[in-house]
Amino acid sequence: MRASVVTGIVATLMNVAMGCHHASRTSSAAIEPDSLAGIVSVTGTAFEQHLILRSGDRVTSLSAATSDSAALSRLGGVEVVVIGRRTPNLFQVERFTAVNVAGSPVVDGFVRNDGGRLVLETTNGPIPLGNPPTALRGMIGARIWIGGPLDTGPNNYGVIVPAK
Repeated sequence: MRASVVTGIVATLMNVAMGCHHASRTSSAAIEPDSLAGIVSVTGTAFEQHLILRSGDRVTSLSAATSDSAALSRLGGVEVVVIGRRTPNLFQVERFTAVNVAGSPVVDGFVRNDGGRLVLETTNGPIPLGNPPTALRGMIGARIWIGGPLDTGPNNYGVIVPAK
C-alpha cells in the first residue's frame, strides 16, 4: 500500500512538472532578416565616415561590410531598402537596394551586354535598356541605379559599384 501511495504522489508530481514545462520559443525576428527604408546619409570626415539612414524623424546608424559600406557611401541622398539585423545601437546591413532618387523610382542592377544590347540584370531578371546613356557601354559589370523610362530613355543613373 505504501508503494502505491508513493507511486501516486510521484505520478502527480511528474504531471505537475510536465505541465510547467513550456517549449522554448524562437522569435521569427531572431531568425528572419529585418528591413528598413530611408535616405542614406554620410556624416563625419574623410577619415571617419558614418552611414546613417533617415526615415521620417528616425535616424538609424548603419554598419556594413567594407564593400557594402563603400557602395552605400556612393548613395548619399538616395532612398534605399536595407535588409539585415537590428541591434540595440545600429542596423547591420546584409544587402540593400536603391529604390528612389529625388522622389522618382529607380531600378538597381548590374549592366550587362546581351548580344550587343545593354540590359540591367536585377534580382527579378534582366531588363532591356531601350536607349541607354552612351556612358553605360563602358560600364559592363557595374552595379548602378537607373531612372526614367527604361524602354525609351532618357535615363539618369548613378554608379553604386564600379565595373571591375
